[in-house]
Amino acid sequence: MPRLKTRQRPQERRIDRINWMEFAELIPRRMNTALLPVGTLEAHGVTSLGTDNEIPLRLSDAIAERLNAVVAPVIPYGVTAHLGALPGGTHIPAPAFTEYVAAVIGALARQGLQNIVVMNGHGGNTEALREASRRAHEETGVFVAVFNWWIEMRPQVEKALGAPGGHAGVDETAAMLAIAPGQVFRDRWDPSLAFEHRESIAAFPAPGSLLYYGGKRSDPVFDTRVAQKFWEQVVDHVGEVLEDLVARWNREGMPATRRRRK
Repeated sequence: MPRLKTRQRPQERRIDRINWMEFAELIPRRMNTALLPVGTLEAHGVTSLGTDNEIPLRLSDAIAERLNAVVAPVIPYGVTAHLGALPGGTHIPAPAFTEYVAAVIGALARQGLQNIVVMNGHGGNTEALREASRRAHEETGVFVAVFNWWIEMRPQVEKALGAPGGHAGVDETAAMLAIAPGQVFRDRWDPSLAFEHRESIAAFPAPGSLLYYGGKRSDPVFDTRVAQKFWEQVVDHVGEVLEDLVARWNREGMPATRRRRK
């Protein structure tokens, strides 16, 4: 097989944008980690239906070099029972979604990737992703983590943006304003879009496309400078957390490290 020529441009890290021969050069000799973005299509206040896909994909792109990772194509349909009935939404039943994601993780593992970080963008996916990851780990030995960026950032959101996070709330809207401003439709903002999620009510569909919690509203802030600063905090903090995770997976004494040495 001919060897790759040295390239002057920054290395491409999205798997679907590189050639199969380049993949063979990289995996697993130079890289053993993949970021797998997962989201869904659903109503999101005044941001696009694809918000839950856009954020984890762009966050994966932003931290991939720091983790020496490749970025897998996003899985764009998820478990969307609460809002799937609203216009443009999709809902994949949890059993089918779990089977599919487990199969994707398994396929990546069989290609030589030892560490898979599932970059989740949608809360409704969380339980199914945990089950899919557990299955894939037990069946293939691959190391898997499910990461929810908005939960990790929760302690910092109110200080950075003036309100706590919520579904389609201040945190997600700020992230989209920073990375995809053309997908933020601020002229459509109406406070009546927001609905307080209460533990006493389980409504299908939820009667609002912006959900806030604990009685504290999470109305969007349309300030590009503030949004950009917040996104920089997200990238820096998430990168630090996941860099530590991958380094621990790769250190001497871990089972995968011994297998790679052999």
